[in-house]
Amino acid sequence: MSKNNLSSKAYKILEELIVTVKLKPGKTYSEKELMALSDISRTPLREALLKLSNETIINIIPRSGIKISDINMSNQLSILETRKVLDNLLISRATRYITSSEKDRILELKQCMQMATDNKDIEEFLKIDKQLDQFIFECARNEFASNATAPLHIRSRRFWFFFKGIDDLENCAAIHMKLIDAVLASNEKEAVRISTEIIDSLINVVKKYINI
Repeated sequence: MSKNNLSSKAYKILEELIVTVKLKPGKTYSEKELMALSDISRTPLREALLKLSNETIINIIPRSGIKISDINMSNQLSILETRKVLDNLLISRATRYITSSEKDRILELKQCMQMATDNKDIEEFLKIDKQLDQFIFECARNEFASNATAPLHIRSRRFWFFFKGIDDLENCAAIHMKLIDAVLASNEKEAVRISTEIIDSLINVVKKYINI
């Protein structure tokens, strides 16, 4: 496997460990601990950590370790408010510019998401959710917005897993299916409405905790 592929694989592994809270929010880990937890060798691990640090998902503290970003409610609210703007832009563009072959791929991912939901496999659901987001945003053909929203989605998936998780799996899947159907139907207005609803549901969880 090439150096770039190893680095990309390392990033995905670390991201999954962060999203599923196997790497605890706010906790500091040594490089050796992360190598053991992830089964990643030192060089690709460091490259993946640098990328996660640039996305502010972790903080590399010299002579101390790697601190996983905490779940701060005020920050989470800002993340979701920013994500709403970017997601709605990307969803809007995707419904306008999506091709027939791209719709076929989204339909395949929808079926995979339904299978993960039926199996109550929350980690597989999150992997498919990420793939769907990435692919739909590719269909939007705006790499600047897509790149900007990617780290926000990591934090949002972790937040959902931590505060809602398996108890909300079926409801979450159902509304995502509606969003997918709206995109497949090229129904821009409905797709943006559902995208807003998805993010607002997370915003309401944050507001409940900070009493807004």
